[in-house]
Amino acid sequence: MPAETVPPSDTASTALQTVKTLANALWFPVLFAVGFMFCYLLPFHSPHPRELPVAVQGGEAAAAVSVALEEAAPGGFDVTPVDDAERAVHDRDAVAGYSPAGHELVVAGSLGAALEQTAVAAFTPVAAHDGAELKITDTAPAAPGDGMGMSLFYLVLTWTLTGYIAVLMLSAHAPAMRRGGKLLAVLGFGAFTSAFCYAVAVSIDAIPHDLRVVPIAFLLTQAVSWTCLGLAPFVTKWLPGVAMSLFVLLSMPSSGGAIPLPMVPEFFQALHPVLPMGRALDAIRAVLYFDGAGLLPALAVLGGWLALGAALLAAATWRDRSRRRTAAAAGDPDRFPGAPLSLIGRVTDEAGTPVAGAVVGVVDPSGTQIAVLESRADGSYLGRGLPEGRLTLLVSAPGHAPRASRIPMARDGLVQLDFALPAEGAPSGRVPVADGPPPVSGRHIRTDARPDRRRGGMDREVS
Repeated sequence: MPAETVPPSDTASTALQTVKTLANALWFPVLFAVGFMFCYLLPFHSPHPRELPVAVQGGEAAAAVSVALEEAAPGGFDVTPVDDAERAVHDRDAVAGYSPAGHELVVAGSLGAALEQTAVAAFTPVAAHDGAELKITDTAPAAPGDGMGMSLFYLVLTWTLTGYIAVLMLSAHAPAMRRGGKLLAVLGFGAFTSAFCYAVAVSIDAIPHDLRVVPIAFLLTQAVSWTCLGLAPFVTKWLPGVAMSLFVLLSMPSSGGAIPLPMVPEFFQALHPVLPMGRALDAIRAVLYFDGAGLLPALAVLGGWLALGAALLAAATWRDRSRRRTAAAAGDPDRFPGAPLSLIGRVTDEAGTPVAGAVVGVVDPSGTQIAVLESRADGSYLGRGLPEGRLTLLVSAPGHAPRASRIPMARDGLVQLDFALPAEGAPSGRVPVADGPPPVSGRHIRTDARPDRRRGGMDREVS
């Protein structure tokens, strides 16, 4: 018997589907790998000073020091003559200051050990040229428990990461939650992480005790969270990549925390004034070590990100309402705004008891939530004027495990879809997503989502 051959068109279709599946599964780790190479390995593999701002007391001395430093490290230092080298460092106009009269180098240990070591290495030969030993004064030392001056960076990194991870987890585990509910959740979580991380850091002397740090930390968490919440409806499944790129891959090397800012490539230096992680680091350093120098510009940037997040949230809300109005009008123009019923159903627990206040989110194929329905006292819910196409229903209620179901919605059709929600954490072994035969007008589908071991899928009660 001759072997069966697979048509070339089927082979090509299968191969294309495999490629699409792999692309959907691996795009994020690929972004991670590429991002780490270009945003971490590239700027951190060989750090060296690039126009590092230093102040030298006296005009003639500054000119001589500038020549010496340029010969030792071309393009590495930007020397500015000043009347008071220590004041220049304290006002954050320079990262180090040199007084030739006393061969004294003024540094700020709170800016990190790497920056201090670079300045000491550069000015030690300058003092030795005059036959003197370099004296070092730390005008803004790090906290006693922060030997490398890096603790503040890890704090700011934590507040940034938790800000966007909270949004990702809410999107994954509470997809039907209203946008206002998610906003309240990130507000509460941001308040907790701000206070908790601050308390831990102070308890181990990683940073000085100053309660002004807490509201700055909270502002950072909300700037990141609100922006991610606002971006989610527009970038849909790409949110992890967008958030990772903005708040991790680009923010860490441009923050000036892991590697001093004057020692990373110019591209990342240029990003520092506009990205929230670095500006939060500047703001907290300002209140802890520099008497507020540079605080207001840093807070303004954080406030700008919060405003951006608020604007995105408002735009997403307006778009959702506009889409619902359009869908309602398309469902029955003669009865707008009272569009005809498209979806009805009932939410109960496994015993058949009605579940009141259950949230039924309706999501279109692009991942945009187009409607949020709520069950009544008898467990019933209804939706009007829903657009045709394959929709996903996400049902959740306090004390119950969530359920999801995909349904094809036809124009002028009426779908009845009931949900039986198990108790939260119940070991029922049930599958959360029901995706079965298309419901049609007059057909009643109950989504118990019980595994059907005979078919490897799930059975449904259809009446």
